[in-house]
Amino acid sequence: MKDLNLLRVFEAIWETRSVSKAADRLALTQPAVSSALARLREAYSDPLFTRAGTQMAPTAFCSQQAHYLLDALALVQRSLSDVQAFDPATSTREFVLGMRDIGEATLLAPVIAHCRQTAPGVRFHTMLSPLETTNQKLADGRVDLAVGFLPALEAGIHRRELFSQHYVCAMRAGHPLLARRLRIGDLARAGHIAIEYLGTGHALVERQLKEQGLDRPVVLRTPHYIAAAPILAVTDLVCLMPEMLARALQTSHGIEFRPIPLKAMRFPIALYWHDRFHRDPGNRWLRSVFARFHGPAGVMPDPD
Repeated sequence: MKDLNLLRVFEAIWETRSVSKAADRLALTQPAVSSALARLREAYSDPLFTRAGTQMAPTAFCSQQAHYLLDALALVQRSLSDVQAFDPATSTREFVLGMRDIGEATLLAPVIAHCRQTAPGVRFHTMLSPLETTNQKLADGRVDLAVGFLPALEAGIHRRELFSQHYVCAMRAGHPLLARRLRIGDLARAGHIAIEYLGTGHALVERQLKEQGLDRPVVLRTPHYIAAAPILAVTDLVCLMPEMLARALQTSHGIEFRPIPLKAMRFPIALYWHDRFHRDPGNRWLRSVFARFHGPAGVMPDPD
């Protein structure tokens, strides 16, 4: 392919699933993007993208070949990124973060506050996707960084651990179980709010609980940790959650917590990004901001 701009058009349509959105992203007219797509279709003798409702869905051939085209463009961009600086003070880039509500509630505030002072034009968009699509979104650039406990991400993904966490038992202030040290029998009898979301590693923790013999009565199952807080505040239900969230809810909702009388279940909170963007200056800057506020003391740069 002689025209590098065709690769950029392909990437934009692949990421936005829209000719018009791709045109907006590239600052081109829609006919210009449609013309470039026509050239790509002719070059590969395949439609590449077909209309599916309001989106342009990739064909099977397109899905098979996409990583070759995206990697080729990434190699060119990587060579340029070594000489192109990212200036947070003047950038208007939007970063997409793959994270769930617990990360939004406990990790974002200092990052956003810092960026409002040092990078006022930078914007953020958070989203939560199932694990299998998070990997693809990191690969094709629809997600810049994933943040949390995501142990099953596939090859090609870089990982930088920020800190570790453990689970506690959260409940309302004045709950009868606060009067004594928690026992397994207490947890087995108490009504529970269970947090279930298959797109993160917290499902592994649920499995560990069952393996350790905790057969608990679940009154409510929900994918959202934050939904548990107002319910805990007005009931005698309990909820097993990471300590960092329990501490945040202690201030906002008067929630108290106690250690769990089970085998310690520690897990890492980490940043995840794809190898295609390992040297991207903006991505590296954002990783350093997260590490500054949530990483260990004496933070070192990412290894190359």
